[in-house]
Amino acid sequence: MVAGELLSSEGHAALDARIELMPGPTPLEFLPRFSEAIGAEVWAKRDDIGSLGLLGNKVRKLEYLVAEALRDSATVLVTVGAAQSNHARATACAAAKLGLRCVLILSATSSKVPGGNQLLDLLFGAEIEFVEGDSWDLLEEALAARCDELRREGQRPYSIPMGGSTPLGALGLARGYLELAAQLTDQKITAEAVIHASSSGGTQAGLELGRALLGDGPAIRGIDVAKAPGILEEDVAAIATAAATLLGLERSWSPYEVTLDHAQLGAGYGLPTPAGEAAIRLLARTEGILTDPVYSGKGLAGLIDQVRRGVLRGPLVFWHTGGTPAIFDATHAARLLETLSDTPNG
Repeated sequence: MVAGELLSSEGHAALDARIELMPGPTPLEFLPRFSEAIGAEVWAKRDDIGSLGLLGNKVRKLEYLVAEALRDSATVLVTVGAAQSNHARATACAAAKLGLRCVLILSATSSKVPGGNQLLDLLFGAEIEFVEGDSWDLLEEALAARCDELRREGQRPYSIPMGGSTPLGALGLARGYLELAAQLTDQKITAEAVIHASSSGGTQAGLELGRALLGDGPAIRGIDVAKAPGILEEDVAAIATAAATLLGLERSWSPYEVTLDHAQLGAGYGLPTPAGEAAIRLLARTEGILTDPVYSGKGLAGLIDQVRRGVLRGPLVFWHTGGTPAIFDATHAARLLETLSDTPNG
């Protein structure tokens, strides 16, 4: 493997310095009926499949972040996210599995009954604290302040930023890309591109690093679900560059090397779109696979749109980043039910 030639022994050690939270490689699954429906060969990298509670691409990041937390003798994991944060839910589950305290700082929700990811957060024993407003800067300020309070209480907090999108966390997706490349080789698939929902930048940065380690492979095309054009490109480039440094590689990325489609963002982060809801219905009814309105549904909508416009031809890999619990949030569920009434056989 080319990665082996690029990395020093220290680089290999850094890539191996994780705690295993995923039960081996996630499946690479052909989607025959979905492929026929959109007119291109599509495979799904099923990061939505895993041990109970530990579903989604966020777990790949946590394998590295939690390993560092344990090395630092942390007593509590502290992170932030939106009201239906997949990352927060995965962090809560990891903390429960390892016997650590978990504090989640989330955007306040209007729902009186916790549902979706928030229900799972509570089941895993996390302490949820709400912040009025959904500004990422506001959440990060609250994260820093809460960690200071915990230190004054004698705790040893391990602070995890939004989405676990740090250079260290990105190593999890670099490892994931190598995993995917081996699966594609085994099945003799020459994929054109990997398409995925991109929000805080760590997933796309890690995939870019994994592709650089191999020196080849399907291109990475992110579907922006969170930020204004230009901002996310800078974030991905910066995280990928810093992650490469952790492995001892002199490789840097500029924002112009980062491919992002901003057409699926709609009114903003966490707000459903008709295209995303249509994509959710199509995959559910052709393959029995669930996606969500915040992340994977919009990512899937981007894939469908690019195929239908002739931008992509296939074979394609849809990296299913998880997020299914969000569809059981009361607000999202009500909206999806409305769309079902407007479609045949709804």
